[in-house]
Amino acid sequence: MKKIWLSIAGVWLISVIYFIVYLTVPAMQIAVNASGLLSLVHGVMDLILLGGAFALIAGALYRIFHRR
Repeated sequence: MKKIWLSIAGVWLISVIYFIVYLTVPAMQIAVNASGLLSLVHGVMDLILLGGAFALIAGALYRIFHRR
């Protein structure tokens, strides 16, 4: 089970790094706005960022309140 949470955290971290780069590099913003494929990648990264954050928070709360 730890491998699953580690995988979720790793993919979520990749999406965080993507958005940091997206926000700091104007050329990437222009490329995403101009390309349909990059827009799709941007949308998937957005879903990963939001879904991963929700999953990590929900998993942490579950572990806090369901200790054995």
